[in-house]
Order: sequence, then structure tokens, then C-alpha cells
Amino acid sequence: MNIRKNISTLHLPHNKHTAGVSSVRVAPPAEVLLPLSMHSGAPAVPVVSVGDYVRVGQLIAEEGGNISSPVHATVSGTIKAIEPYVKANGKSVMAIRIESDGKMEKDPTLQPPVVNDLDSFLLAVRKSGVVGLGGAAFPLWGKLDAIRKNQIDTVLVNAAECEPYITSDTRMMVDHTDLVVKGVHLLHKWMNAKKVVICIEDNKQEAIQKLRDALAGEDWAEIFILPAIYPQGAKQVLLYNVTGQVVKGGQRMASLGVIIINVSSTAKMAQYMETGMPLVDRIVTIDGSAVKEPKNLIAPIGTPISYLVEQAGGLSCEPGKVLIGGACSTR
Repeated sequence: MNIRKNISTLHLPHNKHTAGVSSVRVAPPAEVLLPLSMHSGAPAVPVVSVGDYVRVGQLIAEEGGNISSPVHATVSGTIKAIEPYVKANGKSVMAIRIESDGKMEKDPTLQPPVVNDLDSFLLAVRKSGVVGLGGAAFPLWGKLDAIRKNQIDTVLVNAAECEPYITSDTRMMVDHTDLVVKGVHLLHKWMNAKKVVICIEDNKQEAIQKLRDALAGEDWAEIFILPAIYPQGAKQVLLYNVTGQVVKGGQRMASLGVIIINVSSTAKMAQYMETGMPLVDRIVTIDGSAVKEPKNLIAPIGTPISYLVEQAGGLSCEPGKVLIGGACSTR
């Protein structure tokens, strides 16, 4: 019997108004702005120049340090500027501005990677540009690379999505169950993990059932149901509530034989392995009392927030605040 006390503490209104709203792809915006440090680690380094024509998925900035991530064009069009940009946190970073031609032409050189061993798997993840889509944006390859120094016994797929309002991970699990399951299989195979656990709050019953059906018969895969209590998705909280383990100061989680991967990151990794298309878009929830038509939108990374709000019907009143990342986020 599990008598461990759950350490999540806040009973917040879920406000998951869009949980049942399927994600829809938006028409390409007039332009996208792609910061070269929208991931944790060193900024990427541009490999394009102003005036260049680029296609969706094309590499436009390569890794710039030991922990970094490449950046790819998310629309087809012309490089209009490589310029400083002030992020929401007040820090100035370099960014690449692309003027869209509306065609969304794909880079013709894209193809699925050839993966036949751990090295080629990690290299493929590195080239995919996939980062943590739960908020930290840590390069996924950097997290998986921990297997070179640690035996990974358990992979926790973080599907808690404890933030109020946000339902993008929910829709990824419901609308793209196949990609989530393929990603789970890849993690099990290449991490050589004894167990892959999808950790999900109990307010996501449709997603729970679809994943249970898809993973039926896989004795190494587990669906771990958590109470919907904030901050269930915080990595230290999730680790303890699922495994009973605690990371000490200065200790790496991988040293415990555990790594935690966001569920949408898992799906995007699988998508790259299957198609060769790197991380160029994601599901975004637009919601709140000032939004006319709350929706889940599949949008190119770098899409202006104003454009996303327009796609959700615009505003019904003057908003008091625009929050990026969730109602409990500090961003």
C-alpha cells in the first residue's frame, strides 16, 4: 500500500475550459520572431543572413555552446532582420525575424534520421531542436545524454499539466496519442529503462483512457494517476509523489536513475524521428476571462501573441494582464 503523503498543496480552480477543444492549426502569421536563446543554455548562432529565403524546418541557427539547441525556420519566407529583442523577462537577446510568404513550403532536404544505436539516437534528438516544452526549455538531448554516466531505471513522462487554464499537453495526448506512444517506446528502447511512467492528473480522463488503451500489454509502461493539486508538475514534487525519492542540493536527478521528460517534448521527438521535421510549432492554449473564444491552437514558434489572440476571436474587454506560461507562472 502506498502511504506516502502527496506533497502538492494548493487546491486551485482548474479552469480547464479548453480541455475538450481539439487543437486547430492557424494560418501562418505575417512574420515570426525567433529568439536565439529561447532554450536553456547558450544562445544559438545564426547560419543565415538578411535577405535569405528559408523554408519550414530549415536550420537557421546552430548550437552555440556545450548546452544549446539549434533553431529552425518555422515559416517559409525571407529573413528580414537579425536584431536584438527584449524578452518578457526584460533581458535582451538576438533574434531572427522572418517575413512569411504564406506558403509554408517545407525544406526539401528534410528526411527521417537513421537511428541504429544510442549515439545515433542522441545525435538525432540533438538535431531535432526539441527542448523541454513544459516551461524550462532545457535541450532534450542534454537531458537524455545523462545515460552516458548514469543507469536510467525509470523515465517519468510529465503529463501532469497542473497549471490552471492550460490544456496543450492534454490535447497532445488526446489528438496525437500515436506520437506520445511512439515517443514512450523510443525512451524505453534507447534509455534502456526498466519502466516508463506517464504521470497524469486525474482531471484528464479522456487522455488517461486513450493512453491506457494504446499501451495495453506493455508491462514496462505505467499510467500513474495523480490528484489534481498544484504544483503537481514541478519536477521535484513529481519525483517524490511518484517514486518517493528526493533530490538533494547539488545532486542530479539522473544520479537517482530517473529522468523526467515533458509529454509534448516526447511527442515532438517521435515526430522528428518519423518525419525529419524538427521543432517548428506547438500547441498553445489561449484562454482567460478577456478572451472571446478560448482555443487550443497549433502555431509556428515565434508567432506574435497578438495574432494568437486574434485567432481566438479577439478580446471581449481590456485585459488587466497577459500571462505567458500559466496563471501561476512568474513569466
